[in-house]
Amino acid sequence: MTTPKIDPLWGYFVTSEQPLSNLDHVTLIDLYQPLVGSAALSLYQLLWQHQQPLLSQRSAHAQLFNLLDMDAVTFYEARIKLEAVALLSTYRAQDQLGQYLIYQLHVPLTPREFLHDNILKTFLYEKIGAADFQQLSKKYLTTFKLPDHRQEITKSFLEVFTLSSHGLMQMSTDSPNEPSAQPSVPPHYTPEQLATFDWQLLEQLLEKYHITPTEIARSQSELFNLHAFYGVSEIELADLIINTLDVRTNKMDLPRLQNLTQKRFEKRVNLTAQKTARLQATAPTASSQTADWKPAQRQLLQQAQRLAPADFLAAKKQTQKGFVGSAETRVLRQLQERAVLPNEVINILVDYVLNNSATLTQGLVEKIANDWLQHNITTAADALQYLTNYSNRSTTTSTTPRAKTAFKRSRSQSVRQEPVTDWKQHPAQKVDPKKLAQAKAQWKKYKNQSS
Repeated sequence: MTTPKIDPLWGYFVTSEQPLSNLDHVTLIDLYQPLVGSAALSLYQLLWQHQQPLLSQRSAHAQLFNLLDMDAVTFYEARIKLEAVALLSTYRAQDQLGQYLIYQLHVPLTPREFLHDNILKTFLYEKIGAADFQQLSKKYLTTFKLPDHRQEITKSFLEVFTLSSHGLMQMSTDSPNEPSAQPSVPPHYTPEQLATFDWQLLEQLLEKYHITPTEIARSQSELFNLHAFYGVSEIELADLIINTLDVRTNKMDLPRLQNLTQKRFEKRVNLTAQKTARLQATAPTASSQTADWKPAQRQLLQQAQRLAPADFLAAKKQTQKGFVGSAETRVLRQLQERAVLPNEVINILVDYVLNNSATLTQGLVEKIANDWLQHNITTAADALQYLTNYSNRSTTTSTTPRAKTAFKRSRSQSVRQEPVTDWKQHPAQKVDPKKLAQAKAQWKKYKNQSS
């Protein structure tokens, strides 16, 4: 197989989801370096230092080659090793400045997650041998067991610090826009929503793997969330569960299941072009509410009603020639888990945010969702109508008397007003003919001397 060439003149752009912690650095050296090698780890660490704020400020690959003292072939081999262990995702793109690659960095797994991954821990065992592997396992998996006869004397926050109720109330009123911590609770779905999923089929598919219906029922809300958000079928969900089973207990591992579902989704939407049929849906039949809507609005309405939030986000990103990031998907999935807005309304929210911002951010998404809840928006049509009315109000208020007054005041401050002379109060004075003739003679004499 011929190694693909990387032109040194190609640009590169680096992005990441979150910064590396001290534990991440130790994990990279202890667990990842034996698998990928020192060259790949050097590339990974260098890319973290080369994140640019703007796409237009990207550098050429020649800079990376020089700093790493690598040729294109060695660089490519180091890069694909990082991709293989999920530390890096690579995307190809092109604009008016030329072809470039996007490197999306991922933080490493925690040591416990790494050593519970069957593939990673097996390869690590083969690389470093039994003795070193047992030493790492003891380092990261051994936990101190507290003695049974113990008495806790830990002080709580309010036992140590004093906070007045007045200060607490003042903080809540002064900072209405501060994000509040959301409790980690399972998503809530109605029995009618859960009934749309074929649970019997899922149980049959997982029966031979000794996963009981009781265990499935215990995680029903989390499993249905993956189906509703990512649009995975019963068969796809069964395959995901099988590939993330905890081999020690033969039980479902929900964090790994959610992580694998996200990775498969990113691979599907970012590396495979979306079918144009998703973006060419037939406009729905006009109702009394949508009779005056434009064809683009009707097409958007049908897309919002038909697609799962994850697929709608992917389709929207494709039209903007962007890519779906893990952070964006996490923000959207958290909103869908709360089950406060229907999927079709969430899709309209996604369209609105991405029309005004490059990415989905938690603060903006939650602010709009709260506003729509307060205005009882329950359908995609309601959301579109609300946005249309909001746009009309914005256009009207931009020319209000208050705005006009402010405009006039600014003009009066910037333009100097000169006083007007009333010439009726200043009659012309009579001129003496002798003095006029003398003045003319002096002017003629001065003019001749100057010429």
